Order: sequence, then structure tokens, then C-alpha cells
Amino acid sequence: MPKIDQHILYEDEHLVAINKPSGYLVEASAKEKRALEEMLSAYLSEKHHKDIQTRAVHRLDRRVSGLLLFAKTTVALEGMIALFKARLVEKTYWAIVANPPLVPSDKLVHWLTRDKEQNISYPHNEPQPHSVKAELAYRLLEKADDFFLIEVYPFTGRTHQIRAQLAAIGCPIVGDYKYGFPREKPRRAIALHAKQLRFPHPIDHRSVYLEAPIPDAQLWNSFKQIPSL
Repeated sequence: MPKIDQHILYEDEHLVAINKPSGYLVEASAKEKRALEEMLSAYLSEKHHKDIQTRAVHRLDRRVSGLLLFAKTTVALEGMIALFKARLVEKTYWAIVANPPLVPSDKLVHWLTRDKEQNISYPHNEPQPHSVKAELAYRLLEKADDFFLIEVYPFTGRTHQIRAQLAAIGCPIVGDYKYGFPREKPRRAIALHAKQLRFPHPIDHRSVYLEAPIPDAQLWNSFKQIPSL
């Protein structure tokens, strides 16, 4: 991401949102120090001529694209964490899958167990020891070029939740080899995109609606005529 300013979708005194390309870490790790938090902090500090340390208020997997929200102030970070905990943030994702769901729209409830070493979540139909409840709703939007576009509304924010739950109903996301998509040809990205966020602003409580354009890639371009819903 050579020019992070080109990916900024929204900014005010307390918050900033970007359209994250796939392939970038949100937070630095022991193995990789260069991440979006650091890149955005450096850009905003230079832009505003003061030290600004951004913190991501939610997460997107490295190979996932889309809307990512950061806090510029401690009070905004604490406020957004409280909003997510209270389920007052409405999230919408788009996913491209190779198989259509048997039911065009439905609510999914699973209990996820986590293998941290393999970095994978396993969905179960009943509660399991050390499992966490995962809930989402989805609906089938359109078919194009033998692929299917699904709109997903997660109600919880579990690790790999959308990826694992869609795979559980026979709809692994295109490129998501970890969750059952066949390795027919290498794909750098998972076809999962964080499309929309709606929430009350943590400081002034006004309604905020944000939307991230889909990636400019052949697979996604097949669905460009789909209206935002």
C-alpha cells in the first residue's frame, strides 16, 4: 500500500476508516513489524503535524479486504469497544462462493472451537467444551460466472466466524483453502469483503454509515452491477 491516503474513506477528530486491500496485517506481530496501524499512524501524524497513534477497533484477516475502522483517540477507542460489545455496530460483508446455499436466506448458529496452532476455527451444531457461540444471517444476492454473491450480517465477532460458518453449510469462500475451497489455482485473496458499517458515533452519538467499494479485481467486477443494500 504505497499511498495509504488513497484508501481512506472517512476521517474526523476521533475516527478514521480505510478500505483495506487484502494482504496487509492490521496489527504488527513479532515476525512482521510493518502493519496498517503503524502505517496509518505515521501518515496521520505527518498530515496533522502532531503525534497520532491509531488503534484498530475491530479486525480483518490478512487475506480479507474491506472497511476497517481505527480510533485516533483513547476516548473513541473505549467508546467503540463498548458499542461492539453491546452489539450496536451493524456489519455487512460480501462473500463470493462457488456453491449456492441450499436456503437462499437464513440465520446460522454454531459453536466454534479454536485450534490456535493451526489458526483455524471449527463449527459445531451444539455447545462444546471451551466453545463460543457464533451467529450470523445471510442472503443470496446474485450469480455471475459460476460464482455466487452472498451478503452476510454477523451478529457476533468470532475469529474466522464467517469463513467457518459458510463452509459449514457447504459454501466455502473462493480462495479460502483453509476452510475447504479446492486448491484449483493459487489465489492471493479470500473473496470476503467488509462492505458496510453503521453505528452511533462514540462521541457525539450521530448515526455514521460507511461503505467500502469492492476490490477492482476480475472476480469482483462480475458483480459490480449489484446495488448496495
